[in-house]
Amino acid sequence: MRSHQPPPGIHRLPRRARWWGTAAALAMVLPAEAGRPLSVDDAGVAEQGAGQLEAWWEGSRGTRGSAYLAPAYSPLAGVELGSLLARDYVGHTTLQGLQAKWLWSPSQELGCNAASSVGLLHARHAAGSTLALNLIGTCATTWGALHANLGALRMPQRHWTPAWGFAVEHPLGPVTVHAEAFGQRGSAPTFQAGARWEWTPQWQIDGSMGRQQGRTLLSVGLRRGF
Repeated sequence: MRSHQPPPGIHRLPRRARWWGTAAALAMVLPAEAGRPLSVDDAGVAEQGAGQLEAWWEGSRGTRGSAYLAPAYSPLAGVELGSLLARDYVGHTTLQGLQAKWLWSPSQELGCNAASSVGLLHARHAAGSTLALNLIGTCATTWGALHANLGALRMPQRHWTPAWGFAVEHPLGPVTVHAEAFGQRGSAPTFQAGARWEWTPQWQIDGSMGRQQGRTLLSVGLRRGF
C-alpha cells in the first residue's frame, strides 16, 4: 500500500515548509500585504515595488524546532514573488521554496477578493520537489476577515493530494488575533490561534500556538516591511 507520509524533513515542518504555496500567511487590516503568523493565505499581495522579510522559529513543544527566512516582493501590480529558506534542527534538513501569487481582481479593503498561487518546495539532498497549487478567497468586513484556501500538493513520486484551510481574524486595537484550521488528505488537521502586533510602522512581532494529533505547536516571529 502506498505511504501517505511526506518526504524526509517536511513532516517536521508543520507550517510553511509543508504548506508553502498552499497556505502562507494573511493580513486583514491591510489586505494588500501578507504576513505572519497565519498559515492560511489571503487574497492580497504587496503593493507594486513593496515587499517584506519574515523570520521566525517554529516547532513542537520540547523540541529544537525549525528556523525560517522568507522574503517577498511585488514587481508588478497584482503579482507577488516569494522565497523560503528553512532549517529543521530535529531532522537536520534544509528546505528551499519559491512561490508566485497573483490577484484575479484589484484588492479591496471591504468585500471579497480572489487570488491564486503556485509554489515549489525542495529538500536539499532529496530526490524530487513538492509542487503546490492554491485557490484563495478573502472576504473582509469592518469586524474582521474570513479566508479560505483550496489547493493540491504534488509530492515527489506521489499523486496529487488535496489540501484546504480556513481562517478568521479580528483586530483589537494595535493587535490582530486569529484562529485557523488547515490540513491535507492523509494527515491530521492542524488547529491554531495567535496574534500579531505592529508596534511601529513596517515592524511586526507575532506568535501562535496550535495542536495537531496531540502535539502542541509553537511559533514566534519578526516581520519587516519595505
